[in-house]
Amino acid sequence: MATDDLSQLNELFDGLIQQLSPAARKRLSRDISRRLRTSQAQRIKQNKAPDGSAFEARKPQPVWAKKLGSIKKKLMFQKIIRQKYLKAQHSSSAVTVGFTGFISRVASEHQYGLRGRINERISTQYPQRELLGFTVDEQDMIEDTIVRHLAFTQF
Repeated sequence: MATDDLSQLNELFDGLIQQLSPAARKRLSRDISRRLRTSQAQRIKQNKAPDGSAFEARKPQPVWAKKLGSIKKKLMFQKIIRQKYLKAQHSSSAVTVGFTGFISRVASEHQYGLRGRINERISTQYPQRELLGFTVDEQDMIEDTIVRHLAFTQF
């Protein structure tokens, strides 16, 4: 989703959201952050970018690496979407979904296609795999959540 779509969504609901009490805004942002975290985790688990395309596959592993670490040809990023790594945070004015700790460095290397270290001797250039980002379905989910929340909240 483009930045213009987010700013259009922001302009559409900004006035109504500002009329809510701080506690109601916090409840709304908590609901959005939880749904957004779940949606992002499911999409990452399927190895899909926000635009719906598949992530670039892993490079073929050398024979010695298969014996030592046994990197599987299965889906990538299955462990980093756990609750302790992929966090959703909220306040009355903002919602964020992102990675924490060492995993945030690994995720940013893949998100932007940076060079990263595998161990002290080996580094590699990762292909860009956009882990975090908005999809059209997530934009619709945010709109629906706001409308539903506004319908049941008294000003």
